[in-house]
Amino acid sequence: MFLKSKVEVKGLSGLSKCFRTAVESIGGEGDALFVGSPFTCLPFAEFLCYGIRDLHLKPFFMPSSDSSKIRELVKDEGYGYQLGGLKSGSDYRIVVLLGGLAIPKYGVPPKVLKEAIERLPGSKDVIAVCLQGSLRSPDWTDTFRFKYLIDTDLAVTME
Repeated sequence: MFLKSKVEVKGLSGLSKCFRTAVESIGGEGDALFVGSPFTCLPFAEFLCYGIRDLHLKPFFMPSSDSSKIRELVKDEGYGYQLGGLKSGSDYRIVVLLGGLAIPKYGVPPKVLKEAIERLPGSKDVIAVCLQGSLRSPDWTDTFRFKYLIDTDLAVTME
């Protein structure tokens, strides 16, 4: 289910606020599992944690569909959120799928990923956060019933 009205904001602060709004509407307690491709998605998960830092959620990161590599994201004063030790949550209330999952180099078939996530504990409302529509394809939207889909465009200028 998507929002009935479209929200448009700009910049990283807009992304952070949009994400927080989505999380708060679901409920800000339990465990949050960020799922993304290795290397490229982890910094986005760490950034998004900042926007929900004062909620009663414990964040975790899972690379691709490998639940044996779930690690906690821990707040390190003066640095932000960092990858912690191997540790699984016990009640994944929110699963955040990051757009790198759809990149061919790191791609994970949506059905394989869904099966891996369904084996984990919790009720699991799903939020998609992607760049340039990477999770908008029917493969993803038909496999996962996104509670919210947050799609970000990135404009780069180099002079």
